[in-house]
Amino acid sequence: MRSNCSILLALVTALLAFVAPAGLAEQRPVRLTDSAVKEPLRGLISMGAYKFAPVLGEPDNSLDTVRRKTGLLQGIVILASWRSLVPTATSGLADNNEIDQGLDAVRKYNQDNPKTPLAVKIRVWGGFWAPDWVMEASGGKIPVVHTNGQGKSKDRNLGHVWSDAYHKAWAHLQELLAAKYDGDPLVHEVAVTSCMMFTAEPFSIDSHPGALDPLRKAGMTDANYKACLNNIVDDYAPWKTTRFETPLNPFKETDSGKPVRDVNFTLSWMDDCRKRAGDRCVFDNHDLDLPTKVPKELQTIYAAMKRSGAEVEFQTGPASPPDLGGVIGYGVSNGATSIELYQDYGGFTLVPDADLRKYSAMLINNH
Repeated sequence: MRSNCSILLALVTALLAFVAPAGLAEQRPVRLTDSAVKEPLRGLISMGAYKFAPVLGEPDNSLDTVRRKTGLLQGIVILASWRSLVPTATSGLADNNEIDQGLDAVRKYNQDNPKTPLAVKIRVWGGFWAPDWVMEASGGKIPVVHTNGQGKSKDRNLGHVWSDAYHKAWAHLQELLAAKYDGDPLVHEVAVTSCMMFTAEPFSIDSHPGALDPLRKAGMTDANYKACLNNIVDDYAPWKTTRFETPLNPFKETDSGKPVRDVNFTLSWMDDCRKRAGDRCVFDNHDLDLPTKVPKELQTIYAAMKRSGAEVEFQTGPASPPDLGGVIGYGVSNGATSIELYQDYGGFTLVPDADLRKYSAMLINNH
């Protein structure tokens, strides 16, 4: 009886949709059904060869390190720099680029390990890795001094990330990438790096004077930085079947001259992403640690991630947390179904196989 009622309800719903006025139908947000979107990443994910970043190099997407833990990871982040993908304004997407090479390596790995294949997330680094032609077109290079989490400072250059010219070039990059990789069944997710400046986290900004002052003098404001972030859903619209994962942090307001964290902007952005992109919208954070080490503002965002109903992912903050089990457990308690682990600087290579199996099962079963 319940089955017949369900069928009748579905038919009535379909009929009402058919006869609804055209104007009403156009007002409804367009969402892909679950069946139209690829499965999310689940389990333990290698964050790829991150060691290229501190030296401003190019990533190596070979899987030599992953093969040291064959069968124990469920996914891999393929890394690429924007400058290598589109080296000139007229070049288009480079052939046999870093993404292509990474996908070839994953296909070979999966052929060798058909029972434990890897799924793929693509992460393109902009910011310091934006092509020279984009930086110049956006208003010129901005010399900054970037100070990382360990207090080490390095001279770097950024484009006018908030400018229309920069955004237009970035949006076109997503069109090129989606046209080539959205239909690839290996590619389950693409990481959001719109507006990134210092790390692969759009909401994160270096607020040290050597970085912030030059950006402010070049024209960055709270309003145009927020506008850049609010373009993210549109930027990744060309990815029709691939989920886009956004690393979240409290927005930092800098108009007053003293950085102020604005959690509410981030929470509002999350609501908008879910409303407009549905299941394609995945939430992430790259600072997962033990709960005693996570700031309260970030814990507020974690709670909102879990409540949202979206897929929740994390990346560990430390490369090799002393209590990785506690960190994974905290991620699971906040709804995580996948967590990225470092493959460099120790990372997952130091974790016993039995522990990796246990942690991956915790994540895979957490949905």
